[in-house]
Amino acid sequence: MNAAVAALVRERGGSVALSEVSVRKPGAGEILVRIHASGVCPTDLFGMSGGAGDRFPAVFGHEGAGIVERIGTDVGTVQAGDRVVLSFDACGACTRCDDGHPAYCERFAERNYDPRSDATNVEESVTTGWMAQSSWSTLAIARASNAVRIPDDVPWEVAAPLGCGILTGAGTVLNVLRPGPGDALLVIGAGTTGLAAIAAAAHRGVARIVASDPSPERRRLARDFGATEAVAPDALDARTLAATHALDTVGNQETIDTGLAALRPQGVCATVALHAGANRISLSQSQLLWGRSLTGVIEGDAQIHRDIALLIALWRIGRLPIEKLVRRYRFDEIGAAIDASRSGHAIKPVLMMEPDFADAPDAASLLDVAAALRAGGVAVDALPLLWRSLPPVSPNELRGLWKGTGLSIGHPTHRMLGRTGWFGKLFRSDDDVVPLVCEAFDGTLTANTALARGGAMLRTAVHDGIPTAAMSYDGMPVIDLFTRIGPDAVLGVMTGRDAAAPDGSLYFFLLEKVPDREVGSPRSQT
Repeated sequence: MNAAVAALVRERGGSVALSEVSVRKPGAGEILVRIHASGVCPTDLFGMSGGAGDRFPAVFGHEGAGIVERIGTDVGTVQAGDRVVLSFDACGACTRCDDGHPAYCERFAERNYDPRSDATNVEESVTTGWMAQSSWSTLAIARASNAVRIPDDVPWEVAAPLGCGILTGAGTVLNVLRPGPGDALLVIGAGTTGLAAIAAAAHRGVARIVASDPSPERRRLARDFGATEAVAPDALDARTLAATHALDTVGNQETIDTGLAALRPQGVCATVALHAGANRISLSQSQLLWGRSLTGVIEGDAQIHRDIALLIALWRIGRLPIEKLVRRYRFDEIGAAIDASRSGHAIKPVLMMEPDFADAPDAASLLDVAAALRAGGVAVDALPLLWRSLPPVSPNELRGLWKGTGLSIGHPTHRMLGRTGWFGKLFRSDDDVVPLVCEAFDGTLTANTALARGGAMLRTAVHDGIPTAAMSYDGMPVIDLFTRIGPDAVLGVMTGRDAAAPDGSLYFFLLEKVPDREVGSPRSQT
């Protein structure tokens, strides 16, 4: 057994108190994590109120981040000493998991809510396993399947909320709603989930992002996260918004009515809030007849290993300023942290388990994604995640001359392009594309048709589930596909037979629109 300090709730709706406990060793497929930080989330308050049944005395907390101390048998994905974020768990074997939707795992309740007893104190056994972790403790048992390794430079208070609140808001936008530059999104509630959703929508270049929240401070913060408008609920005329998408983070009759009323025909409203019981609502069937839909979303429909890595990449380049919504509390201040969450005084309280925690980091400065890519601010292994997070491109958006920057350093294609003096690509029309424009020492541009084996054409194709503009080479089984960073920048990926490196990685590159210049006759040399 391992000595720890845990926050115990002894009865339904009761207060929380720190208690010394003993935590068992990890079993098969399990890990023992020394928790360094854990968020306080409305879902924890839901559990404390008895919303998940009578499991008391219990340890709650489900936004844990810490260091793996021990591993059990049959664990191959993490090892002792790894820094991890803990999130929800899934079986990984059912039909829904196989389809890429582990948040709807057929065994979700069993793996995340079923009581278990990983800890005891001198008086009693303690119910743990809350969202597969019970992270309001200095030590917690989790499964390797719900632990995501994170880099050393991610502060604990930034890491912890990634496991649920940030994941739910950003994931709902990036994985479910997927609004684009021509869309309008209404976000109801500017808490952790709503603000993360706003940041994700801004990342995708959504033209109009309206935040609704009664708090003036939260409305100001919503603008910092990318909202184009922020209004109080009583000042919102939902019927005039003509939104393509809405996100309800509150989950009551009034907010769902508002979300549906804000939609234009064929719009989609997602609701993510969790309340006890059935939480019944009524709907206007005539509203739905106009192609509108209401969908529920759990945990942002996320795949935790993929999506938490993406969120870290967005945080690193300033697109997800988590520090701005976090308020840190010592572990022995947990009562105050819970009160602050209930009252809304703090947006995201985060418990810091170490008595002398370091100074809070400053929020990363907001960077243009293209500038971050040029500066090497996005890790190579995050490029596929970033590509998928961006909206699609239509072929007609690619007209003109584009300067290229190779991003997959070490890829064979990168070395080859470096030797040719690659400048970029020229899109004259859908059927007239110069795929390899090269620059001579004197600055003249020429088409290297020998290396490209001819020209190329633009069509639409699907990669990683995204139908988007695709450039297929005339003489090679290679297809480049693009997602939209902004009106003058796209992120490209080279796919097709023989396009991958020996390790299976694909080649990513940045294209930025430049004024047209003359591109001379084809170069014969390669």
